[in-house]
Amino acid sequence: MSKSKKGSESKAYRIAAGILLIGLLCGCVHRQTQPPPAPLTLDCPPYPTEKIAGLTVQNQSLENDLASSRARIDELEKKAADLEIRMLQKEAMVNELNRRVSLQQRQLDDAITEVVRTKSKLRSIESKAETASTIAETEIAVKSMRGRIADTDQEGMEALLKAEQLLKLSTREFKAQNYGGALYLAVQSKNQVSAGDSRLQGRDESTPLAGEVAFDQPLPLKLTKNSNLREGPDFKYKVLATLTAGASIIGYSYKENWIRVDTEDGMTGWVHQTLVMAR
Repeated sequence: MSKSKKGSESKAYRIAAGILLIGLLCGCVHRQTQPPPAPLTLDCPPYPTEKIAGLTVQNQSLENDLASSRARIDELEKKAADLEIRMLQKEAMVNELNRRVSLQQRQLDDAITEVVRTKSKLRSIESKAETASTIAETEIAVKSMRGRIADTDQEGMEALLKAEQLLKLSTREFKAQNYGGALYLAVQSKNQVSAGDSRLQGRDESTPLAGEVAFDQPLPLKLTKNSNLREGPDFKYKVLATLTAGASIIGYSYKENWIRVDTEDGMTGWVHQTLVMAR
């Protein structure tokens, strides 16, 4: 084959290939310039109004139940605070009574034993008639005291029990013809009655606040943290003083979460129950 014929065929192949490439490019461009499909739209029917009303009623019912539950929780929290104060009262009373009984009984036993021995050794000259008269007067005073003291008055009951114990010992010594010792014990018994009467006459009769509950007896307490002493049982009341942690106070009554106390300086006010503990 001649060179001119081969050149013509090669040139024809290049022309055909160019035409084919141009056609492919035109097809791609045509496809790229086609407009995008229109977005789909959903034609949803309206939600039934009766179902909306039902859900609204149900939601309102749930909100009412929630409000009722919150009110119940508040009530239970107040009851829990009240129980905590009562437990504090019982703990302080038990601690104080145990301390008093242990100390006073030991002192009383030692003093009585020593005095009675001394009186017996000295063979005192007090007459039998004087001793018998004093014992009789003491018996009347003790009976009268028992009729005036309520069972809930712990301090009064303690004084009465001591007076009765001393009177019993006096009667025993009288029968043993130790008239000096019997007279001494009878006088001590009368002193217990007089102390109880003075305490009853000096009791504070101030009108309590609405909702204020008095303790059965004054509670020895101490502060666990620095605390404000306020005029009334609420944070809105004026601060009378700032008490330091560990300070000793005496509790007399409470209202909700607040305790009415006296300080060692003689001030009276209210502190929050979460800041105190029994001594």
